[in-house]
Amino acid sequence: MNQLLANADFIRYADERLLKELAKDDNTDASTLVGNDVITYALLRGGEEIAAAATIGNVYTVTDLETLGTANNAFLQGLVADLALCYLFERRGGDVPESVKAKANRAAGILNDIRDGKRVFAITSNRDAGVAQLSIVNSLVRQQLGMTADDPFFPSRQTRPYQ
Repeated sequence: MNQLLANADFIRYADERLLKELAKDDNTDASTLVGNDVITYALLRGGEEIAAAATIGNVYTVTDLETLGTANNAFLQGLVADLALCYLFERRGGDVPESVKAKANRAAGILNDIRDGKRVFAITSNRDAGVAQLSIVNSLVRQQLGMTADDPFFPSRQTRPYQ
């Protein structure tokens, strides 16, 4: 899977100085975030966690998520950034700051809502999923269904749309 948030765009969601500090382990700061493996892997891990939740039930595909990432969908990229920031702190082995834990917990809650269908990403096909569709079964097909509602006890059914 491709990165849903580019390394250079991570600074929209977290302080660049903090990210440069978390990107290296030798008490120096990274000179740049672009091409830094530590940042890349944290962002990939965040994206994979989102994909794991969003692709349950085939509501989204990895291609859908990658398309949203390419289109700079702020909702998706914010989730990736929140998760990746938590991974960067956890990687150090120390305590994760409460503000970062709160972001990660909020992101986890949103992922649960996405997995359960309570929230959706801004993809037109998913927004229209709950729109009612009119479907009329003609009388020939209905006779073959053998439905209890078609018993002579019940009144006859309307088989054409109202004009």
